[in-house]
Amino acid sequence: MSPDTAETGMRLWPTETRELDTAEQFIVRSFRRWITGLRQNDGGHWSLVWNEFSRYFGEADGKAALSGFARLVRGLQSHARRNIAYHLPCCPCLCADEIRIVNMIAACQRRRLSHAHALAEWMVCADGIGDLIDAASQVAHFMQNHGFAFPDRSHPQPATAAGAVPGYRTVH
Repeated sequence: MSPDTAETGMRLWPTETRELDTAEQFIVRSFRRWITGLRQNDGGHWSLVWNEFSRYFGEADGKAALSGFARLVRGLQSHARRNIAYHLPCCPCLCADEIRIVNMIAACQRRRLSHAHALAEWMVCADGIGDLIDAASQVAHFMQNHGFAFPDRSHPQPATAAGAVPGYRTVH
């Protein structure tokens, strides 16, 4: 068991994408594809993200939600305190920065702005916090309006050995 679960048998966040709900998976998947498109200069990844946004939100709201999402990524690029970690789109693992991004959008959706601010502060310099929270709030707004409510993860979840898929390994 990891140190954060050794005494209580509880953990604070999911460690694999399959442990996420639909809204959380949507954000992680979109973030990974968007960044991969940037790194590889491959518009095909952005097209995949746009297709999902337009399918879930419709064309008009999809454009507005995607605009907020693109601003969120730009805010991270422009004001990051350090390299922001992420996994490739096909990886089942989650990293702390992916969880922070999901939690920041979820906090905005729940109007827990002090929590969103703390998460943003962890990722970006002071001059980027406001823009990052504004972009996350825009994404959260459209997600909520279209039935994508984030789960409440403010309480530790039971730790299970089910995190690993039998016979499945990843290399990092």
